[in-house]
Amino acid sequence: LLVLIQQMSTISATKHNFVTKEDARFFIGPIGVPYGFTAGGHFNLTVFDFQLTVGHRHHGHTRGEDDGMTESILDGVEAGFLLKRFDTESDFAAYYETILDDHTMCSFEKFRSKRSSVGDEVDDPLEQNDDEFGPIDDTDDATGAGVFLSMKNSDRTWKPHTPSVDYTFGNAEEEGMYFLIYQVCQLDRADPNDKHFREIRSTFELDISMKNFDAFGNVSYLTAGEMVLPRVFLYFSISFLTCTVIWIQMLRSPGGGRGGARPKVLPIHHMMTALLVLKTLSIFFESVRYHYIRVTGHAEFWSFVYYTFAFLKGTFLFTVILLIGSGWSFVKPFLNAREKKVVAVVLFLQVIDNLALVVLNAETEGEQRFEDWTAVLHLVDIVCCCAVLVP
Repeated sequence: LLVLIQQMSTISATKHNFVTKEDARFFIGPIGVPYGFTAGGHFNLTVFDFQLTVGHRHHGHTRGEDDGMTESILDGVEAGFLLKRFDTESDFAAYYETILDDHTMCSFEKFRSKRSSVGDEVDDPLEQNDDEFGPIDDTDDATGAGVFLSMKNSDRTWKPHTPSVDYTFGNAEEEGMYFLIYQVCQLDRADPNDKHFREIRSTFELDISMKNFDAFGNVSYLTAGEMVLPRVFLYFSISFLTCTVIWIQMLRSPGGGRGGARPKVLPIHHMMTALLVLKTLSIFFESVRYHYIRVTGHAEFWSFVYYTFAFLKGTFLFTVILLIGSGWSFVKPFLNAREKKVVAVVLFLQVIDNLALVVLNAETEGEQRFEDWTAVLHLVDIVCCCAVLVP
């Protein structure tokens, strides 16, 4: 529970941060979850403390020959953020694999070509005033190449400047599922195996805000496909509550057994009642959580409440399945030493599984910790499912 409390302070939905330091990946994506924009939706991206380094040599903080080498390497690349539309996640996965296979491909090549065709003066928005940033905005609409923010600046690092880009999806043609990606591109399409390019490291922090508007004109921070989830989960919680009441009435009914006799109620039946109650509460608090995310973009307290009940429900579910499989309460009133060990192992794995789930929701998709904990979550789920078959 202490870990849950600590992690809930950073959990958010479509208003969130992304932080990476000395990241060796030349292509990062998707950053955050894919977001479905509707007409009138708004996207804002602000970049803090952006810095490119070559190995351990920081751009702008080296001297002499190393400084010249760093400048030369970084002058040959351009980094940028692109919000790009894909029809499905499978399409993005195929695009992702294509970029990884060919390092010379650049996701924002169309923007680079557009800038080079209109002249060099567009390439340096910082020339007029060192403290003002006007983002390179070549986006007529998001349906084609996407929404792009270039981080090309060969004169100095971005610290402490905060470049940003805003975009409003003005019509129905721009609606769709968008993925935010980051890439470091080679300007001269050099050898993709060039060791200097592979030594480039990226450091930055992002503040991301994505929002839509519902049918009544109210702001909704939920993606287009999730805007109905608060009502859907509320209806499901009412349905489970109805099933729980019916189940309790059946257990208490004097004529519910065979031949009109009172049904035989075993301890496992009471555990199943508790499981139904936990399931009802977890779905209800998930509805409340999504409601607050829709309204404010954050739901720290209600996320904590929801994950607490989800943890109890998940643990209780596997326990009930294990006990039923072992024959406890139906066949025998006790568990042998081997069965007790299996139950203990599964309960421990469920704790790990739920901690991984909390971390996944606290981290932004695309961060390295997200990838690591996703692998942990899948592994623990597989082990738990296998353990259920042991008794």
